Amino acid sequence: MSTTSTEDDGIAPVGRELVALAPTAADRGGGSDEEEEGAEPPRVRKRPLSSGASPAPSELWKASVLRDEVGIQRAVVVKSPPISVDQGNHSWTLAADYRSKSVRSKVWGLVDVYTRAGTDDVYVLCRVCGLENVTTFLFLKDGVSSNASKHFESAGKGRGSETRRGDHLLAALYLSKNIKGGPRTREVANDGSLTQFLRPAARRDHHVRFVMMLVTSASPHAFARQERLRTFLAGLRVTYTPPAQATVRHHLTELASVVHGALTGMLAKVKEGSSGVPWGHISLDLWTARHSKESYGSLVIRFTETSTFAGGERSLGVWKCGGKHDFASIRAWTKNRLAYFGLTMEDIASSTTDSGANVRKAMIGFTDAWVPCAAHSLHNAVRKALGGPGESATQRSARMAKGGEAARRQLKPCPNDGAREALARLRTTVRFFEHSPGEAKRMRGVDAAGDPSSRGLVQDVATRWGSTYESHCRLFTMWEPLTAYFRSASLTAEQRQRRITRSDWDKLRHFIGVLTPCYEVTKAAESGTATLADLLPLLVALRKTMHCDTMVVPKYPEPPLAVGAAAIEQYLADNRDVDVMELDDRLFPSKDVYVDTTPGFECLCPEARTAVHLLRSELDRLFFSRKDATKNWLQNDAVLRAMTLTPGGSRMLREVATWLGDPDPSPVAEAAVLTTATRWKAPTSTGDNRRAPSAPPTPVTASRHSEQRAAARSSLVLWGAAVPGRQQGGRPMHAGDAGDVHAELTRYRTLSKNMSAVETSTFWRRHREQLPTLYLVAASAFGAVGSSASCERDFSFAGRLVRPDRASLSISSVEMHSLVSANADLVSEDTASVPILSHAAADEYRCAMNTFEPTVDDVGDEGGYWESSADFEEGEDESSVEG
Repeated sequence: MSTTSTEDDGIAPVGRELVALAPTAADRGGGSDEEEEGAEPPRVRKRPLSSGASPAPSELWKASVLRDEVGIQRAVVVKSPPISVDQGNHSWTLAADYRSKSVRSKVWGLVDVYTRAGTDDVYVLCRVCGLENVTTFLFLKDGVSSNASKHFESAGKGRGSETRRGDHLLAALYLSKNIKGGPRTREVANDGSLTQFLRPAARRDHHVRFVMMLVTSASPHAFARQERLRTFLAGLRVTYTPPAQATVRHHLTELASVVHGALTGMLAKVKEGSSGVPWGHISLDLWTARHSKESYGSLVIRFTETSTFAGGERSLGVWKCGGKHDFASIRAWTKNRLAYFGLTMEDIASSTTDSGANVRKAMIGFTDAWVPCAAHSLHNAVRKALGGPGESATQRSARMAKGGEAARRQLKPCPNDGAREALARLRTTVRFFEHSPGEAKRMRGVDAAGDPSSRGLVQDVATRWGSTYESHCRLFTMWEPLTAYFRSASLTAEQRQRRITRSDWDKLRHFIGVLTPCYEVTKAAESGTATLADLLPLLVALRKTMHCDTMVVPKYPEPPLAVGAAAIEQYLADNRDVDVMELDDRLFPSKDVYVDTTPGFECLCPEARTAVHLLRSELDRLFFSRKDATKNWLQNDAVLRAMTLTPGGSRMLREVATWLGDPDPSPVAEAAVLTTATRWKAPTSTGDNRRAPSAPPTPVTASRHSEQRAAARSSLVLWGAAVPGRQQGGRPMHAGDAGDVHAELTRYRTLSKNMSAVETSTFWRRHREQLPTLYLVAASAFGAVGSSASCERDFSFAGRLVRPDRASLSISSVEMHSLVSANADLVSEDTASVPILSHAAADEYRCAMNTFEPTVDDVGDEGGYWESSADFEEGEDESSVEG
């Protein structure tokens, strides 16, 4: 709000003294009232404003601001401000010391500030307007300077002479780059030059960078981690106004078109090098928003580059999936999304999905091989072993007492009621400290022997068993401060009920011993680089561990032997014969405990023993089933191809099959390899017939952890060790020589007879020229993935990306967001290289992005939207499966 009044030129206002600012008019070449006769007045470039008496000492500071800071190099007359003014039905008093606050800058010398008792609001009198005998008051709510900025930026267009408007322009420029102490701070270049005004090309470059920042940053911590964001902020030496939502969407479309083109070209290049052999392996998962029909699907493709034999993974984004999720619509959606990137189903060698019945039925028979997600399967197995699914005795009693329709339902009983109750008691203790910050701080203040750190307990997520394991490890490592805390006499009786008894400590360490090998295999399955040849030995080792007579568990709570990575490495180097376990970055002594009751020896508690028996049956049912071939990894073509082409893999398949009592899978495995090899096609061009030079072996890098520490972290009983290999020579062969792949397969058996599995990539790089066709088949086989955890990560990131508080990212553009964020490395750092699309072309591209439309037969009612399995272990799980 501003009030403006103009005074008569010949009448001085009452109570206001005329004061002249230095330099005087004579000093600056201006005229005076008493000029010498005959003297020619000096010529000046600008008309002098006025002349008058010397300035008062109190005005020297304002004079220096106008002359030295703003740059008005003329003599001016400034009238002294009134002591008080009446504005807005209130009386405002001049506050001469307002500008002396430490948060103020010299720019406040352009105004006189008036305050009113009891409020933080101020009225300011514009000193620049007063030079033209114009009185302008500005109302500033809580002293915020934005209103004053608007006045200085716009007053140059108002009333007053051209010279005065020029003065306003100078003041506005000075204000825009120098104001400090208010709610906003404006940065300029290091040399002090004014860079607020951007050219259209530079403005577009900043907008594109800003959109990339919005897409790739899901949290404030991304600013410190991503070089792209650091580059954006380093170049942002301007007052930058973020673009409007329409502009954000337009630039996002341009980025999506770049990513789509680069991704399509990359996949086409990989397809060309495969010579007709199926090379792609997809991970598929579906998700439906809670209480909504908005459903989305995630598609991730894995492959092995034939030039370097290095694995690659690319996310094809998160896309809408209309219609009900039956096998017909899921297959149609999958083909449509692959076709958008120039792929066909002939390029896909295998598919991996979670254990949900809908996607499982859709993918079985749709691709050459279907692989159940190992992470989801282990998730379901451990949940059942810990008593997760099913109905407890207390829940059954409450339901029966309530009566009605619910009482007649036949629900499965809890398979491990004791484990569920024990875990509930442990969660209650953790929750007590979570809801009592004061007690948690008091507990952390207790000194623990051998552990200098101060940490808090971690609450687990009931639907993520891996978080339960991590929570239990943290709880076990803090037994000493917890015990000391609950011994305090100042606790109430209710607080003492939260203590952990000795029997619960025993159950806790037994649960840790049972879950440690499961946790290790689950984390390995969720890795983005784990192949089927890596996962099958781990699953076999997990089954072998669960069938052992003893389990490795930490001893009854003792102080840690070492804390921290360096201390653990040093302790293991000095004590190689000590049985230890690493939990939560701490080393504890361990011991073997018998699973079944054995007189004279320590045995697992009944709850942990039941969990072991349940895990044994679940591992056989989910991974080595004799009733369902789709759940038997020894009968899966993708697994058999990967293991057959792994040095030492065929021997392991035979040994495992003998151990399980299954027939020898070697004939089926070799048939799967030969079937894939028959799809090899000779290159069409003469130049492509030349053999590519063999790639140099990949240098072996140092392991992240030493072998001793890796052993301390693992409790798996691995399968038999392989024999170190030796180099084999042989004559080079061309792909498809004599049309017989059997010769290559025979030669491969000879070459890999004494090779170990850890030398797989080195073996195939070394013998590429001797086994050209099998080299392509091996590249295809080792791209297969055993977990759909990558799809879960896509959904998690997309969910954070389009959350309600990120209003600039429209939910309707989730396809573009996920595509750009997952493949941001395909966008050049030079955002000027992003092609400029017209609005018509951008609209056309967005319309063509998701062309999948379900047929009339696929569209069902709400009741048939999901096809859920009747078996609760195989139903859709909305939670994450991360261990």
